[in-house]
Amino acid sequence: MKMNKLTVAILIAMLLGIVTGQGYRLLAPAQAAGFADDITLLTDIFLRLIKMIIAPLVFTTLVVGIAKMGDTRTVGRIGVKTLGWFMLASLMSLTLGLVMVHLMQPGVGLSLSLPDDGASSGVAATAISLKDFVTHAIPKSVVEAMATNEILQIVVFSLFFGL
Repeated sequence: MKMNKLTVAILIAMLLGIVTGQGYRLLAPAQAAGFADDITLLTDIFLRLIKMIIAPLVFTTLVVGIAKMGDTRTVGRIGVKTLGWFMLASLMSLTLGLVMVHLMQPGVGLSLSLPDDGASSGVAATAISLKDFVTHAIPKSVVEAMATNEILQIVVFSLFFGL
């Protein structure tokens, strides 16, 4: 079996990272915490770069894909198939999560005390109506939607732009 050179390089780099991290932790445990705090700069930069590319990637992929199809019926048929696949994948992932939670029972041996009934989580929960959802799906500005990485708004704009 022929492997891609990039895949091999990534796997070797991952293994080297694991070995280096474990070696540093075993040989210099006092400095390991400081090193971990310093290395978070690289992870923050990497995650910001990933977030930066998501909006333009989604926009250009959808616009070019829709524009190349040409026929509105084809776009609708593919849209329905995409929605079906999305719902099936969501259902499968939720089912897998439920099965794994029941099998592995995470947190069983922790013996944590339950919070009081009146304890606040700090998260303000509000009900969303259909009107609020539809209003939120339509972007006020495509620039604002891309700046805040509102993917649903970018998808809606991309569909209109591509058509």
